[in-house]
Amino acid sequence: MHAFAPIVVLALALITFCAVAPKARAQWIADRAEIVERYTGLTTLLLSGLILYWLARLLVLQSAFVRLIQN
Repeated sequence: MHAFAPIVVLALALITFCAVAPKARAQWIADRAEIVERYTGLTTLLLSGLILYWLARLLVLQSAFVRLIQN
């Protein structure tokens, strides 16, 4: 499993819930998400982590990357 799979599943579940929830509930969740992002910089942390994860994979598993490109 990919290291970021649980985060993506959680985000997709939250987006799906907001798509079918009443507008007031979806707005409340959006407001809370904005507060969390504003105070933690969560998006920057996740994107930085994803870049570091892929760089580590490229450095450690170079042969797998070469095979992926060649096929």
